[in-house]
Amino acid sequence: MHNQHPQPVEDYMTANMILLAVNLMWVFVAVWSVWGLAPVVLSAVALNHLITRLEHYRRQRDNTLGAPADNR
Repeated sequence: MHNQHPQPVEDYMTANMILLAVNLMWVFVAVWSVWGLAPVVLSAVALNHLITRLEHYRRQRDNTLGAPADNR
């Protein structure tokens, strides 16, 4: 049985981020054309808040990952 991967796997992170940005753009344009600018701004603020919370959660998880437990 082989323990190594036969060949390196390509990194598609940049392509995925571009695709995400394009999709987000057309969704925002569609929402703007149907309901106006206010829902677009509110959803953008909500997305920004969720991304910030995710960043704080991941940063906190990474900082405490190898820390010993508090034995009191």
